[in-house]
Amino acid sequence: MKLSEEKIVELYRTMEQKRPIVHCITNAVTVNDCANILLAVGASPTMAHHPMEAAEITQGATSLVCNFGAIADYEAMLLAGRKAHELDHAIVVDPVGVSGSTYRREKCIEFIEAVHPTCIRGNYSEIRALMENCTTITGVDAAPEDAHLDEQEAFLMRMKRYAKEKQMIVIASGETDLMTDGENTCACHRGDAMMAKITGSGCMSSVMLGAFLGVEKSFASAAAAVTFMGMAGERAAAKTREIGGGTMTFRQLFIDEIYLLTNR
Repeated sequence: MKLSEEKIVELYRTMEQKRPIVHCITNAVTVNDCANILLAVGASPTMAHHPMEAAEITQGATSLVCNFGAIADYEAMLLAGRKAHELDHAIVVDPVGVSGSTYRREKCIEFIEAVHPTCIRGNYSEIRALMENCTTITGVDAAPEDAHLDEQEAFLMRMKRYAKEKQMIVIASGETDLMTDGENTCACHRGDAMMAKITGSGCMSSVMLGAFLGVEKSFASAAAAVTFMGMAGERAAAKTREIGGGTMTFRQLFIDEIYLLTNR
């Protein structure tokens, strides 16, 4: 599938009008960046983690993003997820750390079966861990052998079967972002290596998916979100290098570029 810049513009214009409310249950490490990147793109973030309010907050939102870096908030995720499914809201799962934690992986699999998410986005190791239900690495980063996957075509075919079985969009983020909904497939070559050098680029990608899928629940919308993030990453990295900056400069410019791209 080829995605035109016109489609990205069309989705963004709809986002401007709709201003989707994205309910994020995400980890404490990246919550501030996730909120700011949603504001930069024109969406409205709400970060509500308590199980006593999760379903109510989701009811007033447009989409839900559940990040398994916040595994302590699993009860809230499940309550919010069931409410979002009942209301036919877009649900995005970020399986942070499932490649290194059996408990987290089991809970993520349980969540997928319980709420039938619209989309799941993780790094190659996390997606492989879910497809194979096994530990693939210690920690939350992609394994070296997965980060630069040589057999992308074979991996994409496995993703395609998994997406079809679970009836959801599956995205594996890496040097090349692979996407499928079981029928359509897409490989996105946008982005920059600096995106992997800051904490939270994956988490921010997941909430961006929540914003775009809150506008339109489609494979094209998911692909647009991933492409949009890659474009912003390229522009931010180029500006960072121009001024001799490092990773913290890039982090700030990355959010700036999301805002600047949406206002051009």
